[in-house]
Amino acid sequence: MRLFPRWPAARRPHWHRHPHPHPASMLRAFLSWVAARRPHPVRMLRAFLSWYGAGPLHLLTMAGCFALAGYAAVELLPNNLIGIPVWLIGAVIGHDLLLMPLYTLADRSALAVFRHRKPALPDVAWINYLRVPAALSGMLLLIWFPLIFRLPARFPATTTLPLDPYLWHWLGVTGGLFLLSAAALALRLRTSRTKPSDLPPGTGPTPVR
Repeated sequence: MRLFPRWPAARRPHWHRHPHPHPASMLRAFLSWVAARRPHPVRMLRAFLSWYGAGPLHLLTMAGCFALAGYAAVELLPNNLIGIPVWLIGAVIGHDLLLMPLYTLADRSALAVFRHRKPALPDVAWINYLRVPAALSGMLLLIWFPLIFRLPARFPATTTLPLDPYLWHWLGVTGGLFLLSAAALALRLRTSRTKPSDLPPGTGPTPVR
């Protein structure tokens, strides 16, 4: 029965080449052989990132999000063991079954409207300048919709604050988001128009003689 595999003569450890090696030298050679074949930390990190499928920044961000969610769960769950799980389950069901099909349909509809037209503008990802302000406005509406639609009747009595400004504040923030997005798109279009790579061949600026 062999304790070690049969290596080629050039790759055998020196304690395997001699018939009667000293036990101490045999142990040192075996430990050095194992250390030489130990996986390098950089290779292990690359293999893990390849298996994970994203970069280190994404991994750190997700770890921070899970840590923050765990901290919030530890702090809030003892005070409301029923309401918070019900709210989380309702949010998941409401988003995946109701909201996600709705804004996916709205996004596909916006793409279909402009897909059949040939704009005279450079080819840029204009849909992202529509998605970002719409997503932020929708998130604000999802968080503050009871106050925006004036649903809590006892809110003014308990807080001495009126419900009237919330709707106008949300509309103002939504309009500001779309204006900022439009300004960013206009700046992007202007810079893409002035790039030499976007000009047709032979239409570049005439050199000064």
